[in-house]
Amino acid sequence: MSEVTLAAPANSQTAGSDSLPRILIIDDEAAIRESLETLLSMEGYAVESVENGELGLERIAEQPFDLVLLDLALPGRNGIEILGTLRERELTLPVIMITAFGTVDNVVDAIRGGAQNFVQKPWDNEKLLADIRAAIARYRAEEENIQLKRAFRQRYNFPRSEEHTS
Repeated sequence: MSEVTLAAPANSQTAGSDSLPRILIIDDEAAIRESLETLLSMEGYAVESVENGELGLERIAEQPFDLVLLDLALPGRNGIEILGTLRERELTLPVIMITAFGTVDNVVDAIRGGAQNFVQKPWDNEKLLADIRAAIARYRAEEENIQLKRAFRQRYNFPRSEEHTS
């Protein structure tokens, strides 16, 4: 079975499927950040990390990422609040919440807030990596689809689908 690589258009807001997938870790615990950085770097991801949500939002505004690993319990604004701000700015960027406090209410709040998944500390490396691969693949496919639709509309003067409300 051959591997198919989808190249993102140059103006794409994603990190680009022709480059290493970029992951941002937002967690206040240095040991967690270091552990995730090591695991993800060994798997071929470009990884950055920050210790609070405000710094994470700044990094996301500065450059594109393919996925965010976001801790629930952060100093200042918690992960659910940061997720809400992120969804206001970037609707499609996948976010996987990570926490040591995996109550049912926390999971429900995270999923309702737009998180792709919710992982409890300590996590299973293989499951986490599978979740990350699936989220990034879905995100890149969705972004590619958006870019292709935009290109076809421009090239063939197709109206936007929202304009077909009759």
